[in-house]
Amino acid sequence: MNSHSIKEEVKYSDISSSPDSLLPENSCDCHHHIYDHRFPYAPDDTRNLPDATLDDYSRLKKRLGFQRHVLVQPSSYGTDNRCLLAALAQAGNCARGEAVVTDRISKAELDALEQAGVTGVRFNFGAGSATTPEMMLPLAHRLAARGWHLQIHACADRLWSLRKLLLQLPGNVVIDHVFRLPQPEPMAHPAWRLAWELINQGRCWVKLSGLYHQSRRDDVSDMSAVIKSFLSEATERVLWGSDWPHPSLISANKKMPDDALILSKIFHWASNEQVRHKLFVANPAELYRFN
Repeated sequence: MNSHSIKEEVKYSDISSSPDSLLPENSCDCHHHIYDHRFPYAPDDTRNLPDATLDDYSRLKKRLGFQRHVLVQPSSYGTDNRCLLAALAQAGNCARGEAVVTDRISKAELDALEQAGVTGVRFNFGAGSATTPEMMLPLAHRLAARGWHLQIHACADRLWSLRKLLLQLPGNVVIDHVFRLPQPEPMAHPAWRLAWELINQGRCWVKLSGLYHQSRRDDVSDMSAVIKSFLSEATERVLWGSDWPHPSLISANKKMPDDALILSKIFHWASNEQVRHKLFVANPAELYRFN
């Protein structure tokens, strides 16, 4: 198959080839979004992103070689999780979800989300205004009692400003997009120290996703030192995600990444089969409760 036909097959991805390495069985893409205009966006949404449906995503999943995946509620929908739940129902047991809710959600509503395949709640401080930091601690206690996790997306500066709160959170905490550590000196930012404080508590997971948020290179090679450090020193706490359909790039009208190239980089930065199995299979299975 030539590269032109591949690009036509996979929306919102500048894939020029297939990944150059075979992923382990039951590998999981731990971060992607679904957009479907059958479900209206929140009134305060300003981006009006185009449809990126589960059928569209399935082409990427097949091309990259994943069997499992995690659907993350995007900011466009606020706390209306109907699109997420519809996609989870369509995907079946190979998928899990991360919803957006407030601290006012009822037990019955959380029960319904859990029954649908939701295993975590996301706080997005990079876009949207549906949730606030003040909601995190009371909600985290309720989630921890269920074995759910709390997921946070924020820039490195914001994460550092939330340090005291983050260190108080009970249960599992997932930080999106490699803590959004800024180039050219990511390890000089205080959020790098915070990452290891959280990891050393034994409850923090790091998503090696959205590398293009901070990378200055198409091949994300300038992220290698940070990624290799997490892979080698926090092997039990790393996850990988595509961040498809790359909403921040769509809204900024920027070039789509080559998802196969980025995945190949991650694969080779994971130094051996044991690390790769943790990253792609065992860690997601534990956190998202795949069975």
